Amino acid sequence: MSRNGNLGADFNLRSGHSTPHSFDESASLLDNNPALDSQNHSEFPNYGASNSNQRQNDSLPTRLARSASIARKRERRERRKESWRTFSIRSRYYIPVLNWLPEYTWTAFAGDVTAAFTMTSMIVPQSMSYASNLAQIDPVNGLFGAAIPAMVYSVLGTCRQLSVGPEASLSLIMGQAITAFIADEQHAHGELDPADRMKLAMLISTVITFEAGIITFALGLMRLGFLDAVLSRALLRGFVTAVGLVIFVSQLVPILGLERVLADSPIPVESSVDKVFFVLRNLSRTHLLTLAVSGTALATLVLAKMFKGRLFNRRGFKWLAYVPEVLLVVIASTVATGVFNWDLQGLSVLGKVSAGEARVALPFTKSAGYLSKCLGTSTVIAILGYLDSIVGAKDSAARYGYPVSPNRELVAVGAANIAASFVVGTLPGYGSITRSRLAGDTGATTQMTSLLTGAFVLLVSYFLLGFLFFLPKAILATIILVVVFSILAEAPHDVLFFWKMQAWVDGGLMLLTFVLTFFVGVETGIVVSVAVSMVLCIKQSASMRVSILGRVPGTQYYEPLDDDDDDGLLPGEEIPGVLIVRLRDSSLTFANAGALKERLRRLERYGRGRHHPSDRPRRAEASVIIFSLQDTEDIDASALQLLSEVVEAYVARSVLIYWAHVQPAVLARLDKCGILVLSGDASHVQPNVQSALNSLNETMLASSMF
Repeated sequence: MSRNGNLGADFNLRSGHSTPHSFDESASLLDNNPALDSQNHSEFPNYGASNSNQRQNDSLPTRLARSASIARKRERRERRKESWRTFSIRSRYYIPVLNWLPEYTWTAFAGDVTAAFTMTSMIVPQSMSYASNLAQIDPVNGLFGAAIPAMVYSVLGTCRQLSVGPEASLSLIMGQAITAFIADEQHAHGELDPADRMKLAMLISTVITFEAGIITFALGLMRLGFLDAVLSRALLRGFVTAVGLVIFVSQLVPILGLERVLADSPIPVESSVDKVFFVLRNLSRTHLLTLAVSGTALATLVLAKMFKGRLFNRRGFKWLAYVPEVLLVVIASTVATGVFNWDLQGLSVLGKVSAGEARVALPFTKSAGYLSKCLGTSTVIAILGYLDSIVGAKDSAARYGYPVSPNRELVAVGAANIAASFVVGTLPGYGSITRSRLAGDTGATTQMTSLLTGAFVLLVSYFLLGFLFFLPKAILATIILVVVFSILAEAPHDVLFFWKMQAWVDGGLMLLTFVLTFFVGVETGIVVSVAVSMVLCIKQSASMRVSILGRVPGTQYYEPLDDDDDDGLLPGEEIPGVLIVRLRDSSLTFANAGALKERLRRLERYGRGRHHPSDRPRRAEASVIIFSLQDTEDIDASALQLLSEVVEAYVARSVLIYWAHVQPAVLARLDKCGILVLSGDASHVQPNVQSALNSLNETMLASSMF
């Protein structure tokens, strides 16, 4: 009986049960367990027919082994179910379409399809304008840059209203890079015919779009979505404003009908300054019909936007958001040109454009020689495009109350551009805050709007482009100018704000970025913007906040003397010969602890406030230094080494060192590296500043007795 009891207990231990059973109890449990019987029916096909015989003939070890096997299978099945549940949750997180599509409703579809129609009416002419006038490539490539990224983003993106497609500033950077590569190629191999120039332009566009997508995708995988927070708003405002002016100047040529004059100019016209002087020299050669068409279209679009802005928020005028003024201007100008034969009178038209000429190919098969050459431009486009995207995504998320993930946004727009680069010549597509706001105003509720917009753009590309043969190129330039006006309209607010706040550093940085971008180059401007922003961030993180503490009169509390002017209390009292310093950083690292020696030296010589290094010392050298570390929660190894050197220098001068308000984790690290031993015995570590002073008095009193 005892052997059987031990056997039952041993089985229970091996099968995970904590309560041992005897031999008879185990047998009873096995014979009277309906769940086990049903499980056996499913696991063993012949079990039902011979259940009673097996119970009589099978030995107990066999029955125990069978039940253990069934238990293990049940555990494996539960683990598989749990793994599948985890995979399902993770999939819905990383692929948002799996989250919103199963819950999609026809009510949401009604709003999304309305917004998609409105977005298509805007993004089609915009994309064609950016491609032909800014990037200097076939207009149909702009349409693919609007369709493919939008459709891919709808699967991976977290923002429900973000409109992804070509952007004016990015298209301008692309066009400048293409122009530079064509000039280098012609300098090396002679003049290129138009067909060869277009092939090279499309090759460069493909490489830049592919690399920009790879860079953006990689930034997302590395979880660098915080980049938008480390770039100075002043620098970005200066850059964007300069880009707007560069685009404005570049579009003056087609609006005035000076394309042929520019093509025949014996003087190279490359920079924005060159174009300004070119326009001024050739104003007398303006094509009047082109100017009349451009002026009428521009006035119509600007007035329509003004009326929409003023009336949209009034009762009964919400329908104005659905009026596609850009599409109406495109249709009216195209029909008028075809009816009145304006193209025969010198008005430049779009001509034959077909999506059937688009090719699908690997983006790096014939472009290996340009991968490294385009990397700088691709990086600039990736960073600037992401900034535009995340600003638009956060704006929409704030308006409609849902979260967005910057890292997943990077992955989404990166994957969107990688997919778009497989169509040769496609422009890069990133988010637009203006189009995203329009999408929200016209009913967009989910990412289905992006999917439908991409599908509608593809339909236009394959079935409606033939009707745009007589579309004036000046209209495309006019559409771009309207976008430029919205960019420039934001600059005065920031300039006045910096002036009001007397933020001279921010204003100076904005001016520097503007001048470099407009007069030197767009890439130079954005590189300087990013570099200066990073330097400012490093400077901010490397500066250590250290304050001198003084006692509040009549109390045992100590406060920073720098706070005397704004706390309403009496000025803090300093103790002669005692320097009480408070390290106000939550974490001491190699970055901010490097300046600790110099900061302490200045505080000891000059006290609080700003002083020039050449000034004479205002304080006597300290005999006692008390470090208050109540704000410090962590300290790394490099900071410990620097702090140890500081303590050694003070000990060499016979300066007493005390520590107050030290948190346990920091205290353990100070003890482990030997700083506390250098400072003295355990009495040199006190819970607060007053206790440290009391310990100092006791030490001095004991010394005076000997």
